[in-house]
Amino acid sequence: MKQTQSRSRLFRFIIMGMFVGMLMPLLSGWMGVQAAPATPADNEWPEWRGLVESMPAAGFTGSWTIGGRTFEADAGTQFDQEHGALAVGVCAEVKYQTVGSSTGSTYRAMEIQSTESYKCGNTGGNNGGENGGENGGNNGEQQNKVYGRIDSLPAGGLVGDWVIDGTTYTTDANTYFEQEHGGFVVGACVEVEFQTGTPPLATKIGTDNDYKCSGAGNNNGGNNGGENQYHGEMYGVIETMPATGLVGDWVIGGLTFTADAATRFEQEHSAFAPGVMVQVEFYTDASNVNHATKIESKYATDSTGHDDDGNGSYEGHEGHAYAIVDSMPAGGMTGTWTIGGIDYTVNSTTRIEQEHGAIAVGSNVKVKYYLDASGNRIAMKIESTNENGGATDSNHFKLYGFVEQMPAGGGFNGQWVINGVTFTADQTTMFKEDDGLLAVGAYVDVEYTQSGGSNWITKIETNVPPGAGTSDHYGQIENVSGAGAASAAAVTATWTIGGVNYTVTPATDLNDLNGALTLGSTALVNSYTDAAGNQVATQIRGIAMINHIYLPMAIR
Repeated sequence: MKQTQSRSRLFRFIIMGMFVGMLMPLLSGWMGVQAAPATPADNEWPEWRGLVESMPAAGFTGSWTIGGRTFEADAGTQFDQEHGALAVGVCAEVKYQTVGSSTGSTYRAMEIQSTESYKCGNTGGNNGGENGGENGGNNGEQQNKVYGRIDSLPAGGLVGDWVIDGTTYTTDANTYFEQEHGGFVVGACVEVEFQTGTPPLATKIGTDNDYKCSGAGNNNGGNNGGENQYHGEMYGVIETMPATGLVGDWVIGGLTFTADAATRFEQEHSAFAPGVMVQVEFYTDASNVNHATKIESKYATDSTGHDDDGNGSYEGHEGHAYAIVDSMPAGGMTGTWTIGGIDYTVNSTTRIEQEHGAIAVGSNVKVKYYLDASGNRIAMKIESTNENGGATDSNHFKLYGFVEQMPAGGGFNGQWVINGVTFTADQTTMFKEDDGLLAVGAYVDVEYTQSGGSNWITKIETNVPPGAGTSDHYGQIENVSGAGAASAAAVTATWTIGGVNYTVTPATDLNDLNGALTLGSTALVNSYTDAAGNQVATQIRGIAMINHIYLPMAIR
């Protein structure tokens, strides 16, 4: 009996559900209400690809014609220009929503992004994008590849004539442009794939690591399948190494290097182990394999937050910066300071030096700091200064430190973490690799601005890490070109120490925590020889001479 009643109730429920389902559309029509369509996930929007034929005259909001179809962009539309600026003639991909009306359908752009030009083929629209040839316009022609620096590029766009290392190449709508290692600017190192012709047609132009355009032996072997070897160097921290012996694969600074019987291994400064800073000389073969020709230890990085060897340096976990004081603790010096948008902790051991004016909010200062075990930047010294560390603009700040994290995917555009600070690089950022590759563990100087609460990199450049040069020398400070030891590092200067002249740059670590850096004081200098034959100081540390040992001299 109960089973029969349950079935009866279920039947009435189904009939009622059918009645409500039939009634709802009528009610919606009477009330002028239309049920909102379900919003698909981001990767479920339909896509369209084609060349940008027209776009709003000012800004991105408004009507776009892409591949023969018109799309409306509004405040909710997302724009992505990773593969180049969105402009007329650029290949673009659109994710869109179809919106119905009494007069027909319109297309609302959910996302518009630039994409590789070869994806739009010759015909535009989706067919051109999908079938235009993953061959990058190859069409069976023999492909050649070279690396070179941009001498000039088309004005107002990317299509036209490019001059690269003195050779003119032409590009068209099928050329694949890639700017993952910085934007296209004069002097940038680029990879060019091209078809022979007059002038040769570039099927791909992409920015690349600087060493591909510099160094002995690069481009040897010609452009038609020869064994090109691109020679470079880098400074980075060992992450992994062969389990037994030294021959095999090493991961250093996030990159893999293959060492073999011909590789030179030098462990004078520290035994190889994970966490040791090393210099790697290498070449990259045609298969993109990095072969280490030399791996040399420089120093064991200190445990985070500790000066392991008591020399006054926190190897691998320190830096300095030039910026404006944004805020200071109320009622005293101890506490959190914000300098150039970055927080530093001042404690009882921090030295505050006000030789170049009293320090207050708005003052220009140099801060020397290290990272503690929690990743906080602890100020060892804050001094007023008239210098800006070599920044190219009075509104820019400079920070020197070690790369902890790089953008995912192998390119340079995106987020960087340097000594615990997050920075963002884009296609307007200048990347310089004069002193090794940009890699995890590299010592860099970052010129940046602040906007919208973010730190935007205008330039990032590698330097030889403090203490990682090839020579160590100590002696008395005999001459400092400039107003004094503290300010001389803010511009390129010459110091004479123990009879040797050293070039001091904004990247030089001036460490006077264990001894003064004044005329007549004793200092230990680490340096390297640059291409012009100058001794460039990576670090100058003041040392206190506690004991003197006199040895007898025998005369025959």
